[in-house]
Amino acid sequence: MKLSDYPARPNGIERNRAEAHGWGPGWPRCQKTKMAAVTKAGVTVYVHKEIAALVATLLEATERQGYDVKPGQTWGFACRAIRGTDKPSNHSWGLAVDINSLTNPMSTTFASDIPPAIVAMWWAAGCFWGGWATKRPDTMHFEYVYRPSDVDRHLAIARTYLTGHPWTGRIIRLAQPRMRGADVAWVQNRLNAKGASPRLVEDGVFGPKTEQALRAFQQKVGLAVDGVYGPLTHAALAS
Repeated sequence: MKLSDYPARPNGIERNRAEAHGWGPGWPRCQKTKMAAVTKAGVTVYVHKEIAALVATLLEATERQGYDVKPGQTWGFACRAIRGTDKPSNHSWGLAVDINSLTNPMSTTFASDIPPAIVAMWWAAGCFWGGWATKRPDTMHFEYVYRPSDVDRHLAIARTYLTGHPWTGRIIRLAQPRMRGADVAWVQNRLNAKGASPRLVEDGVFGPKTEQALRAFQQKVGLAVDGVYGPLTHAALAS
């Protein structure tokens, strides 16, 4: 596949700032005691324990979508610097996973057999793809580029890929224009399935009755009761 087949590189992303983002020191002061083994999709990788559930979910979803994750070509934690530099690699924090290195090499020539939908999924869950690197694309590489406080949000998004109803990224609230469409109808359908009372008309319009039902559902499942359809509420509705 060609780079143009993949989602465009996201802008404004701060990479290689794990320590500044609250993850503690990386190489050469690697926090080996904070690593956890993740065994999923036929492989075992070591990552920071804070993202272990996220990585396990993404690996399982990757396999379910038909891309075979191969042992011996897939790994996580490594206490080292970025190749050819003295800067800590995200692997040294246990925040990076390399998948199927033989068919997704780091090279000046772009090469990858990872389906574009898989790249989009990992990015939706907070993992920047090395294939977006400009000088030496590293298409095997996915690294978590957010803070520890963001992990639960991204885990909720990742889990939607196991339900068959992945998060689209559209946040819906009453006080915004164009509060209608197929995704609103899906929310109404799922609220009805979860016992909305009175039952909603599944017309794809996010009005006061839908917001009220959404607030009641959020309270029931222990989410913030804000009437906003976001990734955590989506994950609860999709479950």
